[in-house]
Amino acid sequence: MIASLSALDLGRLRMSVGYGTHKKGRPLSPVEVGFLIRRAREKGASLDECAKAMQLSGTGHIGRFERILDLPDDLRPLVDWGSGRKFIGFSSAVELQKIKADSDRRAVAQAILSSGLSSKEIRQIAQIRRRSGRTIEACLKEVLDMRPQIEKRYVFVGSVNTENVERLGRLTQAARDAILRSGIDDMGIRNASGRLGERFFTLVGGERFDNSMREVGKENIERRIRVHISKTVENATSCR
Repeated sequence: MIASLSALDLGRLRMSVGYGTHKKGRPLSPVEVGFLIRRAREKGASLDECAKAMQLSGTGHIGRFERILDLPDDLRPLVDWGSGRKFIGFSSAVELQKIKADSDRRAVAQAILSSGLSSKEIRQIAQIRRRSGRTIEACLKEVLDMRPQIEKRYVFVGSVNTENVERLGRLTQAARDAILRSGIDDMGIRNASGRLGERFFTLVGGERFDNSMREVGKENIERRIRVHISKTVENATSCR
């Protein structure tokens, strides 16, 4: 037991930081844990005594809870367990504390909430700031620019009228794709690429393509492409 902590405080500490507590809910926030540890340490408890009382296998985490108490008063209430954009996770708070200026900490905290910065990214920002002396805004931009750019692609697959299969099979791939391209243009579908096979056609594109499909109506695309292919193939045949 630690004399400066009540049985209730000690029980809450164990429920908040012990093994498997994430499955049961934690009665104390990381900052509240830090304040109880600080109180015990100020009354003379050692790191080993705190760890044993909290049923931890080592003292490694004890110092982390104390260090986050050095965050500005307005940031401490944002610290919670886990990760998310509604709060600052404990691991992120530990890395945030390593940034020296409170104004810089606030800027990074804002980025945690708005951009979902990870603890690893916060560590990178702190290192760049310390080594380069650049503004925190420049450091934030550099790290955020390292993120992979993810582009969502949309795909539409439609079938071709069976009477056109044989005639399409006689065309080159380039000729078939040109037919599909003209059909895409006629419908006003933007930023789409496509391939026309003998039995199926495929359209692929990004956000603007998806918006165009919604405007045209996905239920209309297959029908209109089929009509366009039939007319084009028939015209090509009659011109021979």
